Amino acid sequence: MAKSQRKLAVERYLAKPLAARPGVSQRFAAALLPPLLMGVLVVIAYIWTRSGLEAHRQFLMPTLEGLWSQAFSQPAVLGQLFNAAVTTLSIALAGLAISIPIGMLLGVVMFRFQVMEKAIFPYLVALQSIPILAIIPLLQSALGFGFLPKVLIVALFTFFSIPTTLLLGLKSVDRSIIDLFRLQKAGWPTMLIKAGFPSAAPTLFAGLRISAGLAVIGAIVSELFFLSGPGGLGQMLINAKIDFKYEQMYAALLVSSVLSISVYLLFSWLGNRLFSEWHESGGR
Repeated sequence: MAKSQRKLAVERYLAKPLAARPGVSQRFAAALLPPLLMGVLVVIAYIWTRSGLEAHRQFLMPTLEGLWSQAFSQPAVLGQLFNAAVTTLSIALAGLAISIPIGMLLGVVMFRFQVMEKAIFPYLVALQSIPILAIIPLLQSALGFGFLPKVLIVALFTFFSIPTTLLLGLKSVDRSIIDLFRLQKAGWPTMLIKAGFPSAAPTLFAGLRISAGLAVIGAIVSELFFLSGPGGLGQMLINAKIDFKYEQMYAALLVSSVLSISVYLLFSWLGNRLFSEWHESGGR
């Protein structure tokens, strides 16, 4: 009896081989099957909802065949969708180019000076709580109807999550790491660059993913109110609705969704590439 117990104890602590990593096809299937199944459910729900409408209202929800024949199979409509998507993407990326550096700078300032955090953070919350639609008339009066106010609306949409997530990440740095840098008499900029930013980067990228998803939404909202300059997906949505071209309107809606998801996945991929070796947020 004692011998069998010793044998069991030895086997418990023996090194066991690691499970084999899944192959490329298995990882590909695991990544694609869940969204594909969800997409099938969405299509079924769409068809069921359309079938419940009265016959004279079913034109409000085009069929899949109508989307293909009246929108995606038409070269002219495809060209219009491509040009509109490029315009919307340029507005979204320009807004992110403003909100990301300013948001990161503000997060560092609030982390470095506690009095600045107490002074600025309430205004960040207030800015987030103000409806963007209430600010648009002010931007129209001050800046007109050009490219700049559209970019500023995107920056407002995407700004809040960047300084808040960076500040949270900087505050979560291990105290033992800070003590080690202090023992080496390292300056505050050195601690920020070599300890603060690496530790806060996963949290910051969570905020960047949120902002990336909101950027395209902000660009489309801005185009709905600033109907000037090169037409983006927002203008295409409005024009198609006015002309009762619902197939093209739904096509623009689908392209805008794909665009928003693509920007989000870009930041997710970048975060996975940066953190997969040392942080669980990398999804390894």
